[in-house]
Amino acid sequence: MDENRPYMVYLPPTYETGENTYPVIYLLDGDIHRFKGFVGVLESLSTGTLESQVQEAIVIAIPNTNRSRDLTPSSLREWKFKGRVLETFKQTGNAKQFAKFLKKELIPAVDTKYRTSQRRVLVGESFGGLFAAYTLIESPSVFTDYLIIDPTSLWDNDYLNLSLNAGNRDKKFNSRVYFAFANNSHLGDIGLTNYKWGSTFASSVIDNNDAISQQQYFENETHGTVAFLAWYNGLKTLIPTTE
Repeated sequence: MDENRPYMVYLPPTYETGENTYPVIYLLDGDIHRFKGFVGVLESLSTGTLESQVQEAIVIAIPNTNRSRDLTPSSLREWKFKGRVLETFKQTGNAKQFAKFLKKELIPAVDTKYRTSQRRVLVGESFGGLFAAYTLIESPSVFTDYLIIDPTSLWDNDYLNLSLNAGNRDKKFNSRVYFAFANNSHLGDIGLTNYKWGSTFASSVIDNNDAISQQQYFENETHGTVAFLAWYNGLKTLIPTTE
């Protein structure tokens, strides 16, 4: 990446008192507020507070330094939908390099410093969900589990589905995936199409997946409010204690 990248670490309550190894959850868009919120849900669900419904886990939160650059898989100066410019960018399309940074630098550093198991969960929302879905397509074995929240499926004229269906790509997956979608119908055709394309992508992944996967639609939540329910349901789906 040619830059220094900070990250925040959460260790579960039993980490200092035992020798167990733990799954590692990599949290994209990892600012302090999302980090605290996510860890609060995880710790509540993984301890006796809420009857230990999910496994304890280490959390690695990765703050952004250039969000549109790192989390998008293709280069666009103008992001358009049906001729309308949705947003303009200085830099996009660096997802491949960011994924390489995670695989070659961050994950090995975390595995060296902490008692980690082979279980790795990638959590991404919006552009982060787009990046997580891109990683699932291009490098599915880097993470064992994916929690993809209301991904920006509208990116680059249905990039995810076009990429998934390109050429003779092997569509088989072996990663647990939980998709959460919000109700963005208030945005009109933009919101409806984003859900349509995202749900189509999720269905293709689930239909061609040998691991437990599902998608869930939250009718009463919007893009900005769906995260907590997605974390709650996603963690219970991906890392339950009943395995």
